[in-house]
Amino acid sequence: MTKTLTRFFLGGTVASLMFAWASLGASGNAVAQEVSFEGARINVIIGTSPGGGTDGTTRLVGRFMEKYLPGNPQMVYRNMPAGHGVVATNYFANEAKADGSFWMGGGNAYIDANTLRKSVVKYDPTKFEFIGGVARGGSVISLRKEKLKNFSDKSLPPAVVGTPDGSDTWAEMIAWGAELLGWNVRFVVGYPGTASLLLAARRGEIDSFGTSNIEMLRSLEKTGNFAFVAQNGQREGGKVVPRSAFPDVPTMPSLVEGKLSGIARKAFEYWEKSNQIDKWYALPPGTPAKVVGVYAAAYEKVFRDEAFLKMGRHQFSADFGGQSRADMTDLVKSTSYPNVEILDHLRSLKVKNGLPAEALSAAEMAKLAAKLGLGNKIATKLVAVERGGRVIKFEAAGKAQSARISGSRTKVTIGGKASKRGALAAGMACEVSYAGDGGEAQLVACR
Repeated sequence: MTKTLTRFFLGGTVASLMFAWASLGASGNAVAQEVSFEGARINVIIGTSPGGGTDGTTRLVGRFMEKYLPGNPQMVYRNMPAGHGVVATNYFANEAKADGSFWMGGGNAYIDANTLRKSVVKYDPTKFEFIGGVARGGSVISLRKEKLKNFSDKSLPPAVVGTPDGSDTWAEMIAWGAELLGWNVRFVVGYPGTASLLLAARRGEIDSFGTSNIEMLRSLEKTGNFAFVAQNGQREGGKVVPRSAFPDVPTMPSLVEGKLSGIARKAFEYWEKSNQIDKWYALPPGTPAKVVGVYAAAYEKVFRDEAFLKMGRHQFSADFGGQSRADMTDLVKSTSYPNVEILDHLRSLKVKNGLPAEALSAAEMAKLAAKLGLGNKIATKLVAVERGGRVIKFEAAGKAQSARISGSRTKVTIGGKASKRGALAAGMACEVSYAGDGGEAQLVACR
C-alpha cells in the first residue's frame, strides 16, 4: 500500500480520533474507561467484495460496535477484494495504524495453514490482537436409517459415503470415525457438490454425507429416512457444544474422548480447532493493551446483545453466535503453523480410510464425476445471471434450472476465451455442465 492510500483511509479521521493517552501508563479499569472514540471515524478493513458472508457479518458487528465502544464512533468500511483476502490482510498487518483507528473482519481462509505457506503472505496471524469472532454452525453427518446397524457392524456391507474429494470437514470427520470408532464406511469420491450429494442420497445411491446447510439437513429429516449421527459442533467458552438446531446429535470430540494419545491426539486437536474458525475480528499487531481491552469488552457486549443475535440468525444461520477474544486467540495460535508430523498424520489417516491425501484439482474432479456418470451437459440460453455471476438460470428439457458458478472451480469461457464469471450475461447461448438443479457447474462455455 502507498502513503497516498494510507491517507485515503485516514482522511479526516486522525484529527478527530482523540484518546486519553496521557493516562495510559496507569493501571486498572478506570484507565481503560478513559479510552474514548467520541467523534472518531474508524476504518474497518474487509478482504472481500460487498455482499458475501465476511462482508455481511463484519458490517453487522460494526453496527453494534458503534453502540458499545465508548464515544460511539462511526465505522467506515473499506472493501479490498484481491488475492482471496491476502492483500487486505497484508495491508492490515503492516500498514494500518495500531492505535484503535483500524480493525479488520476476516474469514478462515485468510489464516488457514495452507494460505500461510504462500510467499505472498506478509503477516503472522498469531500476532493479531483478536477481539472475537462469529460461527454459523458446523457440519452434521446424515445416515440412512436402514444402514444404522451397518455403520457399526463390519460383518455387514459398509455404508456408502459420497464426497467431492474428501477435503470437506465432514468427510474428514467420518475418516476419524472410521479410524477411532470403527465406523463401517466406504467412500465414493467425485460428486461435484452438496446438491449432487443430496440428490444421490434421495435416490439411494449413497447412504451418508455431511453438510452445515440447515435447509438441506431439514429436507433429509422430513423424508423420515435419515438420522444424524455426529457433528462438529461449535466452540463456546473453550468447549465444543452441539449446534442449537441439533442439541441431541453428539459432537465428534465427545465421541472420541479417551480414545486418543500421542500424535493422533495432537492431530485431532489441530483438526478440530481449525474447523471452528469461521469469521474473525482483530486489531493490528502492536495495538496498545488498553485499547485492545476496550474493544474486547465492547465485543463481548455485542455478541450477548439479543438484537445482534436475532439479526445474525435471520441473515446468516439459525446457529449464528459469537466467539470470545480468548477463544479466537487460542484457535488461531493452535492452528496457524502446525508441524509436519501433524499434517502427515492427517494425510495418512485419509489415505488409510479411502480418501485422497490432498484436495483434487478441478480437472481431476471433472474426470471422477464423468466416471460416476454424474451431472448434466446441455446447450441452452441463459435466462438470468445473478449475484455478479455466482448463479446462472436457464432451461433444460423445458424445466427451469439454476447452477452455482465457482470463481475457482468452474471453467468459464466466452467466445472460446477464458473469462470471469462476472462477464456472463442473460441471453448468452452456452453449453453448461453442472451437477443438477442448484448444483455447481463445472463448465460454462458461451458463444
